[in-house]
Amino acid sequence: MSENFGSEKGSLWSGALRSCIARFDSNVDSSKLEFYEFPSFVATVSDGLAHVLVGSIVSADIGPYLAFASRRQATGVNIYVSPAALSSMSASATSEVMGALSLQGEGFTIPVKVLGVDGTSLISVTALSGLKVVVQDESAGLEFLSHQGASDAVDLVLGCGCEVLFIRDQMIATYLGLEVARSTHFEGRVVLEIGVGRNDRMAKTWLGNSKSQTELLNESIGIVKRFRVAASEFHPLAKLSIARWIRLVLKANPGLIEAKRVVPIELARDGTWPNRNLWSLKPATDPRGEDGDSLMYRGFDPSFEDDGLSFALAAGPLDDEYLVAVVGGIDLGAVAKLYEVARSLHGQGRRIKGSILVMEDRNKILPIERLVDLAKFDLRSATILPTWKVIDRD
Repeated sequence: MSENFGSEKGSLWSGALRSCIARFDSNVDSSKLEFYEFPSFVATVSDGLAHVLVGSIVSADIGPYLAFASRRQATGVNIYVSPAALSSMSASATSEVMGALSLQGEGFTIPVKVLGVDGTSLISVTALSGLKVVVQDESAGLEFLSHQGASDAVDLVLGCGCEVLFIRDQMIATYLGLEVARSTHFEGRVVLEIGVGRNDRMAKTWLGNSKSQTELLNESIGIVKRFRVAASEFHPLAKLSIARWIRLVLKANPGLIEAKRVVPIELARDGTWPNRNLWSLKPATDPRGEDGDSLMYRGFDPSFEDDGLSFALAAGPLDDEYLVAVVGGIDLGAVAKLYEVARSLHGQGRRIKGSILVMEDRNKILPIERLVDLAKFDLRSATILPTWKVIDRD
């Protein structure tokens, strides 16, 4: 996380943060504060309280702001969200995003306030989240299986050795964690879009093919095998959806995290959350038509590999349930996101004893460990060695 130390007093963002601090506490002399500018926010610390003005949001998590605060041993954090940071969103989506940030703040031992900037006023944001958890147990596919043709689709992908995941009335098939097919509905019947990612699915659908669905699926699986487990570690297909790949390994080898069994979890959001993602708020890059819908990709959902995180429930030695978050890379927001998932589980009546943050050994960095230590809820971190890929091949 790069930063520009001691930004000039004339900086627009540091000036805006000074204004926010004055509204919060008119007794603070901001002329003596040292400001730090980052690509998406500007921050300072006054009398132990970190003040953060968010300029743009690419991920709905408070991790980077807490990382700044913990590095400077702040005893609390004020997060000011400017209208400019959320200007591309509707009013309802803005409310949902800010509510999720506020809820995440409740998961840490230092007080976190999320404050909306509205003209000359600061508005305290109420914690809320529309995140929903779908545990991939026997009941996960009931809604999907109620549709005509659903059982045939499930049998096909399972027969080819894929992992089947359900999100409400949709099925996604993955191989080594990478999406190779997903369901859609056509004339009242479930049909499969087959391909490695959205572009491949779209091309196969447009061009048509004389091959059977089984042949197409095995062809896609072959592509995944070629780049996932061969000597192609720098190919994009070898680096996408690493978190779901690791989760698949943990499911087959739960002892890697001292568990008896691991059951995957998938997530969805209710409401008007933008871009159909879970936390990512990056604007869509698809070409847009006058009606706001993508012309090229209309009818084809984005690939199933968002945010570099996957989740599961793990059963401990005494059958106590733990929430597991698998991080595919370095993600300062992982702890905040994990807490939001834990709250959603509790809200759905699921009781978990604790949480485990799992990452590759090379990605275990000090800022993430500081955030683990700041967690108010029961959380521990665990690492796995690069040999997990070898375990998966066996």
